[in-house]
Amino acid sequence: MHFLKIGFYPLCCLVLLAVSLCPPTVQAGPVNCGDKPIRLAFYSYGYLYFNENMGGQGIDKDIVDELAKRTACKFDMRVMPRARIWFDLENGGLDMSVSGIQNPVRDLFAWFAPYLSMKNYVVVRASLAASVPSAERFINQPTLRFGVVRSFKHGVQQDQWLEQLRASQRVEDSNSIETLFKKLQGKHIDALFSPPLVYAKSLEDLGFKKEAAILDWTPQEKGVHLGLILAKSRFNEVEAKKWQALVNGMRADGSLQRIYSRYLSAAEVTNMLDF
Repeated sequence: MHFLKIGFYPLCCLVLLAVSLCPPTVQAGPVNCGDKPIRLAFYSYGYLYFNENMGGQGIDKDIVDELAKRTACKFDMRVMPRARIWFDLENGGLDMSVSGIQNPVRDLFAWFAPYLSMKNYVVVRASLAASVPSAERFINQPTLRFGVVRSFKHGVQQDQWLEQLRASQRVEDSNSIETLFKKLQGKHIDALFSPPLVYAKSLEDLGFKKEAAILDWTPQEKGVHLGLILAKSRFNEVEAKKWQALVNGMRADGSLQRIYSRYLSAAEVTNMLDF
């Protein structure tokens, strides 16, 4: 017995010392953050993201801030043109972006986790509105030009209609929605697509509300779903589903509704949550 006591206590001390030198076990979070910050890009687009020079504000910024809080993941955030964002997501230069629309081409390099529904309306100069109550009437006036943001998707019918205009070289591409609204104000284009969360801010900022009219050329078409874009070069399908679960949780606990309500009316918030 005396021999066992002498051997036992030094052994216990060694075990306790080894445990104390080991790093503490970190409980797994809701997602795997990885060992490098998540490279995420915003793009300026109405109330989705604005005030870049002041650290950024808007729906997308608020959503990412909430996701960072819930996951404890580190984000390397920057603001980029939308077309460049898609290029970098496809080619490994970015890990994540926001408010993206899913399609078969993009499915090749990214997963999507929807968090809002958004419908595009037509913004035209008020003086022109009566003569273009429909897309067909716009097409039948060959001098009229339509403006779009490069690489943007709008809706099935709307994008099909734009292809008809492109065939006759009547579509003008720009790098940002702000540029498009300035072109509309300056009469360089005659109309553009925009959702309420964008045209409400842009028309107000330009002091152009009274000179513009809002038309719905696709009343039967619902909004398209926008969400997180997760590059397949960084996230596998299992991880993508975990991010979607986080977004679903924000919807269920009212966080998304509270975020949207900071910027839009109750009716518009209800439409945005229809995804």
